[in-house]
Amino acid sequence: MHPRTTPLPPVDLSDPVWTIEHVQRVLRLGLRATRTAVSTTGFPAAFRLNASPTARLYWLREDVLAYFATLASQAQPAVPTVQVEARTRPVTAARQARPAPAVGRSAHRSRAPMTREAALAEIAAGHQR
Repeated sequence: MHPRTTPLPPVDLSDPVWTIEHVQRVLRLGLRATRTAVSTTGFPAAFRLNASPTARLYWLREDVLAYFATLASQAQPAVPTVQVEARTRPVTAARQARPAPAVGRSAHRSRAPMTREAALAEIAAGHQR
């Protein structure tokens, strides 16, 4: 806020007139998401105290609560009605012929650092298989 303007009082949800901060607190969203929500179709129309396009928006508390009540009554729990069958992928001949690694990736990370000679010997042993 500009230093010459007085700060707004704390948000109280029992106020008869709500600002964007009131709606933000009820929705538990950030400011940008709340502004998107209030601009959706069906949300109660806001009013301003003057004709400036940058003037603060206000809503009547009863209108906003009635809007939320209609949303709650229209909401139905989503119950999946389609059963999903388990799919199995056929094993190709290339996958069957591939040998399992002798040491998993996590084992390489968890052991102490090797010397250069030991690392080269392990790489050479892996290429000979």
